[in-house]
Amino acid sequence: MKSIQTGLALGILAVAGVTLTGNAQAVPSFAAKYEKNCSYCHNAWPQLNNKGRKFKERGYRLKEDLEVEGKTTPYYEAGNFPISGLVISRPYDKEDGGDRMVRAIHGVALFIAGTMGKNVSVFTQIEAEDEANFAPEVGSTALSYRFNKEATLQMTWSQANWADGYGFLGNHFRLTRGSVGVIDQNFGGADNGGKLRSKRQNVAMTGRVANDKLFYNVGLGGTADNVEGVSGNDPGNGTSMNARVAFDVKKNIMVGGYILDGEAGNLDFNRMAIDTQADLKNIRIQAAYVMAEDDVIGGTDKNNAFSLQAYNVMKTKKGMPTWVQLVRLDNYERNDGTHEYNELTLNITHYLAQNIKAYIEYWDRFDTPTGIDKDNRLTLQLYVGL
Repeated sequence: MKSIQTGLALGILAVAGVTLTGNAQAVPSFAAKYEKNCSYCHNAWPQLNNKGRKFKERGYRLKEDLEVEGKTTPYYEAGNFPISGLVISRPYDKEDGGDRMVRAIHGVALFIAGTMGKNVSVFTQIEAEDEANFAPEVGSTALSYRFNKEATLQMTWSQANWADGYGFLGNHFRLTRGSVGVIDQNFGGADNGGKLRSKRQNVAMTGRVANDKLFYNVGLGGTADNVEGVSGNDPGNGTSMNARVAFDVKKNIMVGGYILDGEAGNLDFNRMAIDTQADLKNIRIQAAYVMAEDDVIGGTDKNNAFSLQAYNVMKTKKGMPTWVQLVRLDNYERNDGTHEYNELTLNITHYLAQNIKAYIEYWDRFDTPTGIDKDNRLTLQLYVGL
């Protein structure tokens, strides 16, 4: 029976490719405004290349935008309302020991992103998923004021590391169903039970210095999922500070670090990470190591996590991605380092058009502590950007 289900999932992927290739002409608002292909900014959507990182850091502006009388044209004046959409279908999803799920429409999202003159930019996301009965909610949101390339003031309801465009420590750049392991753990749980990828209120200063080689982001915010950023002794209330640096050793090689430190109620928590990214022709290699420490009743809970990901992008002669093959290993600890887990993710993605992709993904938790079951999952997913 399991082989029949696997064959069915592969069959659906093939049918989706035949049905959709060449038929969808939907173009996101950024590409429409600048009349560029998505591959101009993306290594493999949504991962950014060097041009895409700079575009994001300028507040969704090209360099030439900043050289024209010190202004950029708002979308509504350019005749392009700054709305993009995303529809996600998950027609096959089966976890070992669980029910096979047909989630024909898994989620939908609207993105409003644009500029107002030389300095102000806005990004906000409205999303709805089947897991929440398609109730709409506000997703990641950012309001930015750009002084210059060295300094941008940014206010966000998102992951604290929102400004970072390198992609591995940011959940909004993931290429797989599951998040990268190092940002998907709540470790000892003192950060209001949240994770590095959790949304929080945050005010930050970000920019590039040292001849554009050093990216930084320094912020002050609340705890994970604390919607009002309230401080105090109640569980879940508290404050945090965060800092990110990423140094471009070469144009295609980065080394960086990240820290998140705070207090929720009367419990302190700390997350320290080191990471790297290297682009070797069509292969991108990303790795991160996180050390976490949480106050718990009776002491502290220390746990580490490590993730290593590599993917290869096959492209057309014009540089458009066609197929992406990805492999990731996630290792993490729980219960003060006494429980260790290892997970493997294998993903094959086909880009049917520049903003349409489908993938089949196999996830396997192949190593668990004694008494905890191993697990695996097979997923077919389709994304259509509008």
